[in-house]
Amino acid sequence: RLARVLVGRMMISLLGVPAPDEHPDPVAWPRDEDALRAFGTGERLASIALGSAGSTYLTPEQVATGREIVAELTRGVPDGWRTAGPEQLLGRCRELGLGLEETTGLASLLMVAGTETSASAIGRTTALLIDTGEQHRLLAGLAAGETVTDTVRAGITQGTDIVEAAVREGLRMTSPASVIGRGVAADVEVAGRTLRAGERVMILTWSANSHVGPFRVDRPYVRETRQLWFGAGRHLCLGAALARAEISAVLHTLFDDGVPLRVVSRQAARKVLIPGYSRLVVARA
Repeated sequence: RLARVLVGRMMISLLGVPAPDEHPDPVAWPRDEDALRAFGTGERLASIALGSAGSTYLTPEQVATGREIVAELTRGVPDGWRTAGPEQLLGRCRELGLGLEETTGLASLLMVAGTETSASAIGRTTALLIDTGEQHRLLAGLAAGETVTDTVRAGITQGTDIVEAAVREGLRMTSPASVIGRGVAADVEVAGRTLRAGERVMILTWSANSHVGPFRVDRPYVRETRQLWFGAGRHLCLGAALARAEISAVLHTLFDDGVPLRVVSRQAARKVLIPGYSRLVVARA
């Protein structure tokens, strides 16, 4: 619940979506229940893609359902586009000359792609830290103010905060977008296999990322992965920095007091596009 509330409230606030006219307390917007409602609407939209990963075709029924959900999800965007300040995304879109239709499309993308993936990574990274015992390495690193030495390029290193390293490692091991579909732009040979222009390929991001080794919070940056969990090139995740900040904030909240945690109960989410927990309860050990 914490993860869903956090990412839901962050997305509403960053976009600059105003409270609906019928909201009982506009001053308190967005409340936790508002964030959970927006998160749930995004989940419903994402669920339409279940079972369609191998095809770009959506049935007329799926399209109609998707349009209804998008209309519900973005109903506050027109007001936000007109009134939000330039420090918020809707206002920034207006200032840059993007029309309402373009802005609505971008907002719907961010409200779906930027919520479920982050919430999944928050819950699963927390569970990984506890299950593997790596929380003790994290706690020791926090107490000592340790950093992880990363090799940026040959002969050049930098120190990375231990929590930032744990966030990176959590994203590597969870890879919320575990499979990514892409189209082949030009004929190319990969590992002895010829891929033809126009063909569709599925990239098993989780397999590529997890191949590096087991979960360790002090693992230095693995250059070969290129942080593939955020995509690459023109498809690089627009919310990468936000996702890292959200996960980092939760880990600091959970572990800054130096007390280890235990899992009280958990339940895996079923029939979802993004693997995660429908319920994860932790307590002090």
